[in-house]
Amino acid sequence: MCSASFTSKFKTKIQENPLPEAQTEPAERKDMAAIPVPYKPSSPATAPAPAPHVSVPTFTKAAPNDLYRRLLPAVLFVLTFVTVMTMLLIYMDTVALGAQQFRVNMSRDYELARIPAESPALVAFVRQLHLAPRAPLAPPAPPAPPQAPPRSVRVLDALYGPIENGTFVDVQPSGGAHAGCAWLRAARAWRGLSARAAPRDFLALRGARALHACLSLTAHPREVTFPEPESQSAAFSSRVLCLPLVTILLAADALDADYVVLAGDVLPALAHVPFGDGRLRLKVIEVRSQDPWSRNQTTQFLQNKNYTVAAEFSDAVMYALKV
Repeated sequence: MCSASFTSKFKTKIQENPLPEAQTEPAERKDMAAIPVPYKPSSPATAPAPAPHVSVPTFTKAAPNDLYRRLLPAVLFVLTFVTVMTMLLIYMDTVALGAQQFRVNMSRDYELARIPAESPALVAFVRQLHLAPRAPLAPPAPPAPPQAPPRSVRVLDALYGPIENGTFVDVQPSGGAHAGCAWLRAARAWRGLSARAAPRDFLALRGARALHACLSLTAHPREVTFPEPESQSAAFSSRVLCLPLVTILLAADALDADYVVLAGDVLPALAHVPFGDGRLRLKVIEVRSQDPWSRNQTTQFLQNKNYTVAAEFSDAVMYALKV
């Protein structure tokens, strides 16, 4: 009885709410489905590039001989690098020490006190190396006709008359050829020696017998620094050998010179000249100076050495040996 009533109710419910019918596709969808789609093969997927593999040598697992063979290049490189750097450092230190010593040598005066002024070795050194005959760079020009003699030659003529084939010695710190010495060389065939400390002036006198030296203030030679007048700086300087006057006279074979011209610190240089020696006989000495005190002191010194004042000029004084 109960089941018949439930069945009737279920049929009634189905009639009131029927099941939805299957929806039909629109016409447009059917048309699009009818159009054929071209076939496009798919490209195969590219595999990623393999990462570089770095192999690390396993020294711990290698044999001892193999381990030494692998370490040998590195050890050789380290040893070579250390050797090269050590040699480079030693070379740089040596060059620096040499440059420092060169600067010290260029700024320090050296007293060659162990060498006497009349040493035969010193005289031979000056004569053979500094006064050796030089080959002329060009054939000598014919001498010009002599002009009027300079003032110093006129004083010499007044004292001893015209002297032919005489001997002169001209020692000055700088300057060109002395006018009187040049005239005597050209007009009367005098021979002599000109010494200059300035390198430029010394090179200008190379046509004659010249010496690159200065007067020493002591009884022995010295090596000093001569600053260049043009530079006005100690950075530009040259080394010059200062010789005693006796050494220069011996090297020039002029112990009996007829005419001697001196300039610079003359008085200290004359103080070490053995005037009492019978071999030394200087007839006329010309001292070039404009300092009144120096002229007076030199005059007093030479008067005590048997000299007299022969002539006085604004820049020089000439002394003659008393007969």
